[in-house]
Formats: sequence, structure tokens, C-alpha cells
Amino acid sequence: MRICIDDFALKRRYRYGTVMVNLDTGQIIDMIESREKDEVSKWLAKYPNIHVVSRDGSQTYASAITQAHPDAVQISDRFHILQNLTDGAKQNISKVVGANFRIPAREGEYGKSGGYWEKPEHHGADYPERLHLANTEKKRETVERVRSLAVQGFSVSDIVRETGLSYNTARRYLGEGYNPAFVQFGEKRSSKLKPHTDKIDAMLTERRTFAEIEKAIRSNGYDGAASTIRMYATRQRRIIKDATAQALGNTELIERKWLTKLLYNPIEKVKGITEGQVERVVSEYPVLGILYDIVRSFKELMFSKRVNELDAWIETAAQYEIDEINSFIKGITADLDAVKNAIRYDYNNGLAEGSVNKVKVIKRIMYGRCSFRLLRNKILQREFS
Repeated sequence: MRICIDDFALKRRYRYGTVMVNLDTGQIIDMIESREKDEVSKWLAKYPNIHVVSRDGSQTYASAITQAHPDAVQISDRFHILQNLTDGAKQNISKVVGANFRIPAREGEYGKSGGYWEKPEHHGADYPERLHLANTEKKRETVERVRSLAVQGFSVSDIVRETGLSYNTARRYLGEGYNPAFVQFGEKRSSKLKPHTDKIDAMLTERRTFAEIEKAIRSNGYDGAASTIRMYATRQRRIIKDATAQALGNTELIERKWLTKLLYNPIEKVKGITEGQVERVVSEYPVLGILYDIVRSFKELMFSKRVNELDAWIETAAQYEIDEINSFIKGITADLDAVKNAIRYDYNNGLAEGSVNKVKVIKRIMYGRCSFRLLRNKILQREFS
């Protein structure tokens, strides 16, 4: 007889039972009110014809099976084995990179990261602010044209004739520190906002929203127009953004979640990252490439029936001295025969997992009247009726 076994909660964290399922028919054979070694072994010993048992990685079940049927073939569940490996690799990725991190960007890919600081400057703006921003953008284009002409070898006089600008304006645009975003728009005379600018600048560096900034400075006595706050905050935010871009250089933001998805799916099924980005991430963090190779090669091994290659895989993976992978290797080495049987045979614990879900549903339906004895009788009657 071939069976699979798994535990289920009678009262989570306090009491557990074990369900036994026939691998050939899919029927629940029996249930016991324990998952302890001696109780499970006692049940198994009642059936001397058991010669194959599929289970998860539980050493308690492994010991119980060995005690009752020393010659039985034990098969560790492939799903749980792969889950343990990918969980370990995922933990290591979390140690190596942050939830969001930057890598060098290829030409033309800079600025795709998005976020609050990358919102268009006219977002939520009123008409005076939109007009100011449009003028600033227009001036930025003019400045870029002037500087482009200078790079091509045009003199200041030539640039004046080409663009129609005054001589002094052209020279100012060519100044190293000139930036059209720094224009002192709306500050020709003393402003009600002036005493509060330090507070606004501090809140902007903390990435606070416009609504939070307005609320804070109004509580400090500001009684001017909201548009004045917004225009100043927008200008300062642009300055901070430009300074940040200069500090970061040509980089792009990568989310770690897409890297962990690659442990489970091929690159073409992961929408948030490209093959080129993965190559650059691996170039920056070579251990990630090692992890992907370890997981991929183990998955291929598990479904290839090449049992004799497992020892070589263990030896190769251990050489990298990755803590989480070494922990996984230690686990499968302690249960090596059952893991090799998982590669050799097609049996798995899926029937037991499905039966546990069935038990849970029936247990909930019987809520308030569900003694173990009644639950067992109800389930077995349904299975064999």
C-alpha cells in the first residue's frame, strides 16, 4: 500500500492531528488525534503492507515511519523542498539589496523610476503657477540651445545674432551656475512667505506634501495665498530634484520584489524588470547571479530524474558559502534518501495537502459541535459511502 501523511490543526498552536491518504485512490484512510512520533508509528504499524510513504520534511514523521516500517520507501515532498530553497534565496536577496535600490542606467533609461519627486511640476497647480512653470520650461530650452551653440564653437556675439538675445543675457545663460529653476519668481518685494521659507525648505527635505507644508506654516501665522506657498515649494522641489539627480548620476531605481519573482518565474513572465536590468543588477551584485543559478539548476535536477547528480549539486552549492543555502543543504542532507526518492519517483504530498483542506472545511462547518471523534467519523463516512 502507498500512502501520504500530513498534519492538520485541531486547535492552532495547541493541538494537531494526522491524516493518512491512499496515494492510489486519493481517499482518506484514517485520522488520528496526534502528530507525535509514537502515536503515528503505532498507527503505521497496524498496516504491515505499507511500503511507500510520502511526507513533508518533518523529522518526526520520518522517525515514526522508520520505526514502524524500516524498509518502506520514504518520499519527501518536492513542493516543500523547493519552497525551502527559494525561501532561503529570497532571504539572502533581502540581505544583499534594499527594497528599492539604484543601479547604473543605460543611456536613455534615466528618469524612469517615478515617485512623488518625479511628478510633473504642474500637478495640482493653479493658473499663475502653471504660467510660471511654462515660462521656466521655455527658458530652460533657450538655455540649452545657447549652451549647445557654445559647444559647437559659436562666440557670444554669434549666439546673440543666432538667438536674438541680448549680449548680457547670453553670457548669463552660459554661466556655470545658472539654472532657470532658480528664478526668484514672485519675490520682487517683501513677501508674507519670507519668514516661513526655512520651515518650508526643511519640510521639503523630509519629503512632506504640499498640504502638510501649508498646514504647518499657517499654524505658525502665515495668512497669505495658498498659490504663493505652492509656487515657492514647487521651485524649491525642482532645485532639490536637480541636486539629487546630479548626486545620483545616471542611475535608475529597481524594486527588489521583481528580483525575488525571478526565483519563481522566467524573465519573460516578470513584467517589472528587463533582461538588461537583470544583467546590470547581477554585475553590481554577483551573489544574485549565483543564487539564480543555484535555484535554476536544482529545479532542473528535481524534475530530471537524474538522482546521481544531487551529490554534485550539493558540493557545488556549498562552495559559495551562502548561509541560507548552507542551511538548506544541511536540511536535505539530513533527509537525503527521501529527497533522492522525490527525484526518482512521481509521488508527492499533494493529495494529503488537498485532504487537509477538506478536513478544515468540514471542521468549520461543524463549528461548536466538532469533537475529534465526530469529525473523524463524519469524514470517513463521506470517503467510503
